[in-house]
Formats: sequence, C-alpha cells, structure tokens
Amino acid sequence: MSQSINYELAKDALHKLNTDDTISSAHGLLCGFYCVKQNIDLDDWLNEILVSIDLNNLLEKEAHQILAEIFNNTSEQLADPTLNFWPVIADDDTPLREQANTLIEWCQGFLVGLGLSSVETSDEEVTEMIKDISEISQLDADLLDTDDNAEDFYEIVEFVRIGVLFIQETLQPSKQDFISPTQLH
Repeated sequence: MSQSINYELAKDALHKLNTDDTISSAHGLLCGFYCVKQNIDLDDWLNEILVSIDLNNLLEKEAHQILAEIFNNTSEQLADPTLNFWPVIADDDTPLREQANTLIEWCQGFLVGLGLSSVETSDEEVTEMIKDISEISQLDADLLDTDDNAEDFYEIVEFVRIGVLFIQETLQPSKQDFISPTQLH
C-alpha cells in the first residue's frame, strides 16, 4: 500500500533541480498523464518538468530519487482500489492561503497533463469534471484562516481528489476483477 507523499520533502527535492515548476503543479501534471495513459515512465514526466538534471551531482541525484519515489507512489495511489490517492498540496500546518495556492497550482498542472496527453472523451461527466477542475484552477486564493473557509477548502480538495479518480477510472478502466455481492455467499 502506498503512503501519502510528504509535501515539504517533495517541494525541497524539486527546488534542488533546474525547474520553474512547483511540486504541486508537477504532481498535477503527472496525475493528468496517468489519467489518459497508464504506461508512462519516469522520464516522460521529468522531461516535462525539468530543464536538465546532472546525476553526477549528489544533491540532484538525491532529488531525482525522491521524484522517482513520488512517481512510483502516485502510480500506486491511482491504481489503489481503496481510493488512497491524494494530490500533493501544502498540508494543514501551512496557512489556508498557501494551501489554496498549491491546490490551484495542482489543478493547473493536472489540466496541462491532460492536454499534453491529448485527452479525448465523449463522456459528458468527464468533460464536466474537467471543466470543474479548470474553474477551481482559476479561483482566488486570498482566503482567511477561518474554520468555515477551511471546511469549504477541504470539501474542494475532496471534490478534486474524487474527480481525478473518476476521470482516471473512466478513461483508463482498471483491469481488476471485482467480486459481486452475490459471489460472496
């Protein structure tokens, strides 16, 4: 079972590399790729988010290993039938404004990932979900740290999380065998 990806560790790893991307945007891009095609490899993702990488440089090599773990972990999360997927955004210890900014960046990256993968669908629910995520990617992140705003924000995160899983399952149906309730007896 995959574990949740540590935002700060991931952010620091990406910061050590030659990129203008944020970790939230980069993770969103990866998830957009996975929703359209599951047979991507680490280099497909890294070629989109990095200008260059020097694996002879110890810091860059270490950062590369962390990104590879994020890549593998994301693949496991999106394939997990228990819906154990989470977007990589700032955690609860950061101000709500920063959390909102990272969710917006994540959604923007996700949409780019779908676009780079040439997403095509005639499913109206998928199209509507992509439109909703697009609208979220344009939200104003100037949120005050209030309980009401935090609750609303977490509902939006959950909406995005489940929406991504829905898009992925619709575009790339899992190959898992599901046991019907009648087979249990």
